[in-house]
Amino acid sequence: MSNHSDAANKKVCVLLVDDDHDVLGANARYLRLNDLTVVVADQAGTAIERLRADPVDIVVTDLRMPDCDGIEFARQVREITPLLPIVFFSGFATVPEIVEAMKLGAVDFLEKPVEPDHLLGKIRSVSASFRSAIALQRQALDISDTTVPLRKRVRAYEKYVIESCLLQHNGRISCVLETLDINRRTLNEKMNRLGIVRNPV
Repeated sequence: MSNHSDAANKKVCVLLVDDDHDVLGANARYLRLNDLTVVVADQAGTAIERLRADPVDIVVTDLRMPDCDGIEFARQVREITPLLPIVFFSGFATVPEIVEAMKLGAVDFLEKPVEPDHLLGKIRSVSASFRSAIALQRQALDISDTTVPLRKRVRAYEKYVIESCLLQHNGRISCVLETLDINRRTLNEKMNRLGIVRNPV
């Protein structure tokens, strides 16, 4: 029980990626002042190293960087942590880039310059949804806890899978149907039964 409580109270850890050092520094300082743990990187290669070394809860990254574009970076992130929330920001994104980012499961796309309080609010909202999904997963898979009936653990796991998929695909039902390999009617029935909203963010 204490482990779950400690996890819930742990500061949100943000991996902030931007090749503009002034923007990177300003955003990092603001987020730290608001009680977030911030890990910074000014290029994709460094960001991947940070991701492997630190317990990151959410990635916030510029779409365009000198060593690797944000789309390719997101693909690398997905290989390491498939469900980790990713928020993109850019001052001049094209529609195809935005579409590709969403296909990779981006949970939001912010336009530069991003107001610091808006960025903070988005990070808190997304990370809270992600932690809730992880808590459901732990409840579902904790087979040692005999006080929780098997049926309830199975339902919790099913809810976790669907909510994680919705989170990964930014609430796009067509992508969820394809990923879970089920039809729309079955998905709707499961979501209604489990009390799942279309977009958990």
